[in-house]
Amino acid sequence: MHELSEEDFNRQVDLLQDRIEHALDASDLDLDMEVIDGSLVLILAEGPRLVVGRQPASREIWLTAPDATRHFGYFPDEGWLHDSDDEPLELVLSQVLNELTGEELELDLEEE
Repeated sequence: MHELSEEDFNRQVDLLQDRIEHALDASDLDLDMEVIDGSLVLILAEGPRLVVGRQPASREIWLTAPDATRHFGYFPDEGWLHDSDDEPLELVLSQVLNELTGEELELDLEEE
């Protein structure tokens, strides 16, 4: 994992959360989104909530879902990768949303 300064970490998390919001706005999913204390909260119409939260001390993103919390570290050439299997955050988030909603979803969180 790449060691980011706190400023760079927060900038990367802000960019990621913005990309997630835009990608989900462009999808057909029925959900609401809120930013609470620096975390992006996804509130699904079916009831479950997902939280994409920043963890400044460890420089990680935590994806909290009803079944588990997954940790992601930042790698400059690869983006945010899961700490146990190196899956990209966009893939893991898509899979979690698919499991919760039954909707096929491919999130593209790449820079435009």
